[in-house]
Amino acid sequence: MVRVFIAVEPAKEIRENIEKAGLSLRGTNARLTLPTANQMHITLKFLGEVPENKIPKITAALEKVKAAPFELTASRVSTFGQRVIKAEVTDNGACASLAKQIDALLLPLGFPKDTKPFSPHITMARIKEYAPDILPKIAGLQETGFGSCTIHEFVLKQSTLTPQGSIYTTIAGMKL
Repeated sequence: MVRVFIAVEPAKEIRENIEKAGLSLRGTNARLTLPTANQMHITLKFLGEVPENKIPKITAALEKVKAAPFELTASRVSTFGQRVIKAEVTDNGACASLAKQIDALLLPLGFPKDTKPFSPHITMARIKEYAPDILPKIAGLQETGFGSCTIHEFVLKQSTLTPQGSIYTTIAGMKL
């Protein structure tokens, strides 16, 4: 079994800018987990634990996605509740369209459609223990711009959980 997900990886410069902003959140009473730039991505679909022999079928289905390269901008910092601090993504609906196609193509392989509305974002920090003194730091980043890039592919990634954090490995890349 392998733990897998499908994602878009913004340009390295954008991910490094978000990582730097995440580091600025330190120094509060909140306990944070900060992903590195190499771990940052926009999740299109999380598949979870999958038998290894199913990976070729998943890859074959993903190769049927029809989409053109698109522009993506990462800016504005906001939160999902009291657990996730994120950089918001604008892309004229391109990631949502990809996610919808992926849902439809993977349904015959036994992966249910996502029921939650899709919201493209890049996780800047996970809050392990909330403390109110983090709010001014988040507010100070609200209007931060992290950059723009053109997305030319999406990827199937393996996620290996370790005590030091997740390690992501690209299994396959699909060109747009």
